[in-house]
Amino acid sequence: MLEAIELCERIAGRELNWTYADQNRLGDHIWYISDLSKFMSHYPNWKIEYNIQSILSEIYEANRERWLSRGTA
Repeated sequence: MLEAIELCERIAGRELNWTYADQNRLGDHIWYISDLSKFMSHYPNWKIEYNIQSILSEIYEANRERWLSRGTA
């Protein structure tokens, strides 16, 4: 999460206002997959199309005007 926040700050060109809590929020993922090798061995034609930076950049661009109008971008 800290790496994602840092990347979001670079994309937005400013520091973000955020807090960190050890307690999970309702609906938070309780696990994640970082090694896709087994999945990819079962689906050899599947390829990653987006990396984290492109996903976060797309989210930022899609919301930038709304966030700017609220003073949060």
